[in-house]
Amino acid sequence: MLQSIKKKIFWSLDALKGGRIRIHYNDINLILTDIDSDESKNRRAESLDQLLKHAVTTTPFYKNFYNYKGLDDFTVIDKNIIRDYYEDFKSSAYKNKKKYSVYTSGSTGTPFTLLHDKNKRNRNSADVIYFAQQAGFEIGHKLYYVRHWDQYNSPKLWMARIKNIYMHPVSKLSKTDLEILLRDMSEDNSPKGIMCYASVLDELKTYLEGPHPKPVVKNVKSIIAISESLKEDAKLSTEHYFGVPVVSRYSNVENGILAQKNAASGEYQINWASYLLEILDMHTNAPVKPGVFGRIVITDLYNYCMPMIRYDTGDIGQLSISHKNGAKHRILERVEGRKMDMIYKTNGEMTSPFMVYHILKYPHIRQYQFIQENKTQYKLKLNVLPEFRSADNIVTEFKKHLGSDAEISLDYVDDIPLLSSGKRKFVINKFRGGKEKEHV
Repeated sequence: MLQSIKKKIFWSLDALKGGRIRIHYNDINLILTDIDSDESKNRRAESLDQLLKHAVTTTPFYKNFYNYKGLDDFTVIDKNIIRDYYEDFKSSAYKNKKKYSVYTSGSTGTPFTLLHDKNKRNRNSADVIYFAQQAGFEIGHKLYYVRHWDQYNSPKLWMARIKNIYMHPVSKLSKTDLEILLRDMSEDNSPKGIMCYASVLDELKTYLEGPHPKPVVKNVKSIIAISESLKEDAKLSTEHYFGVPVVSRYSNVENGILAQKNAASGEYQINWASYLLEILDMHTNAPVKPGVFGRIVITDLYNYCMPMIRYDTGDIGQLSISHKNGAKHRILERVEGRKMDMIYKTNGEMTSPFMVYHILKYPHIRQYQFIQENKTQYKLKLNVLPEFRSADNIVTEFKKHLGSDAEISLDYVDDIPLLSSGKRKFVINKFRGGKEKEHV
């Protein structure tokens, strides 16, 4: 009953504001329900056409492509290009309009800030509602959200209560921490969903396999794993305990939800309603054939204040063809996103690699990579701007999290090289089984 009331309140408030989220939601539903219908194809073509025309007429960067014939005429961009030409990506049409900053560490170890306009925010909200429903989560359900919380992404406590969000920091995954989390969930009989990094489910699996008693958690309607590749054994263990499917979501902070696995088919459904996704060769901008790994490049169809056309996400993926109802559909077969090692404090206690995100509060850092050399020695590789002055503060900050006896060295470099996979790994543990070797 309470969940139904909260859902009605949400849509009523949206209606009072012009029903913008509802309009986007209906559009997303229309496009994705029958992706091969003429109406769906026309809507997507129209969205792309409008975006490209807007970009070449209102942004200094894209004015260079004014005589384009198609999307292929636009250059592929990445975080570094946007950072180097930051002002040139801003649309003059939004100069005096309200904009919203979004912050991301970048899984490649490249801190990044981007701007969204109000319509983009509404589109993202509608995307979240649509894809949450596909996973079993409805507006009004309580969300147990395990992630890295900081000053950029943490809602005020009163707002978290209104949104019915239980914020649990990813840094707290000890046996005691998980006991408290599951106990709180077991005492809450309302419909609920869980969203967390995939690595959290690895820790949960270890806990659930222990000899201690486990609380019974009822009324879990959805579990969504984000940010990392989900291990099959962790998935099965979690599904057995909670009794619902675990769904993997592929998203990023700078854009939004790019794809999500279908619980029944196990296939990634690409969010063609809000993005155009390409898989390009690792070394050229040529598209690769289905079944071949390449760079995931997306065009954000709804960010008009700072257009992102053919944006290299830094992730590696593989498309395949799915046959359904006599039609062929392009699906995202695999996503190879960030790859991380766990970090150990000087006292031997394991902590999340997302602890490294504390570096985001310090300005003038282009790239970073954190390396644990042994039990007490750590190294931070930094690619910084000339204005960088935060070295001492960073060392002090990391000692607080790793131990007062931590020996932290800073290594200033011109670039953080890619791994052979084409990814940058921003956390490496040489002390306990890091699999990827550091580049020298």
